[in-house]
Amino acid sequence: MKSNIVNNFLGKVLIGIALLFIFPIIVAVANGEPIMPFMVPLCISLMIGLVLNLYEFKQSDNLYAKDGLKIVAVSWVILSIIGAFPMYLNRDASFIDAIVETVSGFTTTGISVFKDVESLNSSILFWRSFTNFVGGMGVLALVMVIIPLSKNDKSMHVLKAEMPGPSVSKLVPSMKKTLIYLYGIYIGLTFVEFILLLFGGNNAFNSMLLSFATASTGGFSPFNDSCESLNIFSKYVISVFMILFGVNFNIYFLILMKDIKSALKSEELRWYIAIAVIAIVVVFGNTLAIIGNVEKAMVDSVFQVSSFITSTGFGVGNINIYSAGLKVLAFVLMAVCACAGSTCGGMKLSRVIISLKSVRRDLIKLIHPNSVETIKFEGKKISDDTINTTNTFVILFILLIIISLFIVGLDKFDLETTFNAVMTTFTNNGLFFGDISFTEFTTLSKITMCIGMLCGRLEIFPFVTLLAEKKK
Repeated sequence: MKSNIVNNFLGKVLIGIALLFIFPIIVAVANGEPIMPFMVPLCISLMIGLVLNLYEFKQSDNLYAKDGLKIVAVSWVILSIIGAFPMYLNRDASFIDAIVETVSGFTTTGISVFKDVESLNSSILFWRSFTNFVGGMGVLALVMVIIPLSKNDKSMHVLKAEMPGPSVSKLVPSMKKTLIYLYGIYIGLTFVEFILLLFGGNNAFNSMLLSFATASTGGFSPFNDSCESLNIFSKYVISVFMILFGVNFNIYFLILMKDIKSALKSEELRWYIAIAVIAIVVVFGNTLAIIGNVEKAMVDSVFQVSSFITSTGFGVGNINIYSAGLKVLAFVLMAVCACAGSTCGGMKLSRVIISLKSVRRDLIKLIHPNSVETIKFEGKKISDDTINTTNTFVILFILLIIISLFIVGLDKFDLETTFNAVMTTFTNNGLFFGDISFTEFTTLSKITMCIGMLCGRLEIFPFVTLLAEKKK
């Protein structure tokens, strides 16, 4: 690995991160709030970025896959620390709690250490939701749109390491144009939701923050009760857009290219819609039996299933009334989650489908040793390398959850609380059963959950690669 090219990339990423603080500074100035909590991390990020950017590399130097993984892992760790400064310097939280909140924001998890978010400054509220929005499509992906990281698409390995899903491909020959298309779709859908929320009677600031959190499937709300106090129209709008942002963005690109037939052929999309509909029916039946109100049961069921399956983390009503069966369903939806190439967390449906097909093939081969069966996904043959990588990811996903359960379990909370805390962080979901606050966990558990959130968002491999290299 060539350190010069990695340092140069990190420098440009830090310069890009510094630019992000301009937006909350504008909000702070507009509301007469302190700007130093944002100026300090801006200057730190900018100075370090400029120093690292002095490293030169030859354009003939290659950026390998492991380099891309390292850049992503290191960038997100640095980003989480620098991004915590505004809340810490504003004296809203201890530094470790500020890091938890920041990691939760950028990884689009949505858990919060704040019991009273409505008491926070407008600029801090904006920064929380803005971390959601930036993290949704990927921090480095945004930086690549603003600042060219390299010529000749060398940074494709960075994009592959950051974007969710088993594979990332260019929609058009140029990677930068691909990112512009993706961000155009992302911002366009966000703007449509913003307009609809305004139409639903919400003020501009809250509509913007809710749209940021929905688009990223991040779940940070400007309200203490998440989305419970919103009117029915707004709840349905958010529900619909949560589902929309759980779709692979390649589908929207095909629709824009007027290739609707190919878009509708998506196997993953059919699974996604089917699972969502079945889950809504099941949750509605059980919720109706508990609360006895058809309209509220329908609204709550549609909203909560949309939140579970897209790892958004928004909540309405009291989810603690759910039966054990519904809680199990919620955890399954958290783990499986939505489509690859969306803004969601979790394992992704594509991986689950490929793994299930792999199991089916192996079982058939066990019964019929001479049989030869290829695994296809989205109409294409899946290579053995992709199948092996997918199965490796699933195994690592489960293994890291077990390790996290053991560490967080040392806090002596009950099993359901411990399991929920680990699952909600590792799947980047944010919804939490019970009344325990994340401030009540020990520092070790908070660090473990931060690692879980980062591994869940970056899908494990960047950090495994980083640790393997350090061991070397």
